Amino acid sequence: MPNLLLIESSNEICSVALSQEKSIIQEKYIDKPNSHSVYLAPFVNEVLNNATMSINELDGVVISDGPGSYTGLRIGSSLAKGICLGAGIPLMAISTLKGLAKKALNDYPSVDQAIALVDARRSDAYIGVYNQQLKPIIKEQFITINSELKIEKSNAVVVGSGAMKFINELDVKKELKHSESVLYAKDLLDEAMLKWTKRDFVDLTSYEPNYIKSVFVTKPKSKF
Repeated sequence: MPNLLLIESSNEICSVALSQEKSIIQEKYIDKPNSHSVYLAPFVNEVLNNATMSINELDGVVISDGPGSYTGLRIGSSLAKGICLGAGIPLMAISTLKGLAKKALNDYPSVDQAIALVDARRSDAYIGVYNQQLKPIIKEQFITINSELKIEKSNAVVVGSGAMKFINELDVKKELKHSESVLYAKDLLDEAMLKWTKRDFVDLTSYEPNYIKSVFVTKPKSKF
């Protein structure tokens, strides 16, 4: 069984975990906004040191693929790719929305579907809807949450940083269940093991996180 380093940097939680024999053996995290540039690399070193394991003993790296924070995803993916390229090991990317949906379905096993939402400011969000088998019902996409949005809400659980925005706008009948679960690096392990078995690895030379929307960089206006 592989030794895997797992990284979650798509949300406010900066989280790293280490797995061995299908089990999490080390974990480190902090719930602090905009902290990934400060804590992520030290957390990687810490979990490896605590397990008396070197980077060369890793078999692969797993990363939360997004959507989510542009900055967090960029920092996490750069670190993960650097480790993989340096150690000659593969990278596996796990959908952030799918990871959230899996946790919500574990919280509410009797529902038919999970509606995972990552806040994208204003009235916007990234959404993915999954059935109990984690098969997509609605593909991951960027949406504006308003009364015109048509999504089946019966016997469903909503999860993620955009959940309350969705509930407040659309759950008029108060029929939705709400999971307050958040995603940590350790939560990526089950999906990572499936990808490991299938050898479903990303291309390190071309991989970019799943931002869904393009990243726009605004140039400062000239003073002259």
